[in-house]
Amino acid sequence: MKQKINYSRKKLFALFLVGVLTVGISFVSKAQMSYGVKFGTGVACQSDLLELANNCDVRFSPSIGFIGKYQITEGFALKSGLEYQQKGRSFTEENIDVSNKLQYLTLPVKAEFSAGEKAGFKKGQRLYFAVGPYLSYMLDAKGKLDDIEFDMNNDTKDFDAGLGLELGMEFPVFNQKALQVGLNYNMGFVEVYKSEPDLHNKMASISLGLLF
Repeated sequence: MKQKINYSRKKLFALFLVGVLTVGISFVSKAQMSYGVKFGTGVACQSDLLELANNCDVRFSPSIGFIGKYQITEGFALKSGLEYQQKGRSFTEENIDVSNKLQYLTLPVKAEFSAGEKAGFKKGQRLYFAVGPYLSYMLDAKGKLDDIEFDMNNDTKDFDAGLGLELGMEFPVFNQKALQVGLNYNMGFVEVYKSEPDLHNKMASISLGLLF
C-alpha cells in the first residue's frame, strides 16, 4: 500500500512539473521563443561531491525530453525544458556485479551565452555555453545483484538538485530551424541514498537538440 501511494505521488508531481512548465511558456512571447526536442546519451556515476568517481564504474545514461529557449538578446537566452534521465552507478564487490538504475524527471533552468556572426561564425551558426541549476524528481529506482533485480524506492531520496553545464554549437537546418550539438555535465548536490552518505549523482553526455 505504501509503495502504491508513493508511485501515485510521483505521477502527480510529474504532471505538476509539466503543468508549471506549460503555463510558464504560455506567458512568453512566441516571437522570441523557440521550442524543440532533445536526445542525449552518456555515462553516469555516483561519488563524493567534489570527486568525479569513487571506486565505481560508469553506467549507460540515456536522456530524452523537450526544450524551450527564450532569446532575450542576440548573445543571451534563457533555456529550460523537461527531460527523462537515467542515472546511477555500477561496481563489483566480492565478485558480485552491482548496478543501480535511477530514473528521474529533470527540470533544468540555464542561462545561455552565445557568439555568432560577430565572432566570425557563418550566418546562423553559434558557439554557446549554458549554465544553471536543475531540479530532479525520482520516478523509479532499481538495483541489481548479478541477475537479481530489486526495488530501491524506499532507500533513495525523492529529489535531486544540482548544477548543469553545457558547451556546444548551433547550426541552421531546414527552414528557420536550428540543430544544437552539445557536451553536457551535471553534478548533483543532494545525497542520493538515505542510509549511504556522500554519494551524489554525476552525469556526462552528448546531446542533439532540434529547435523549431
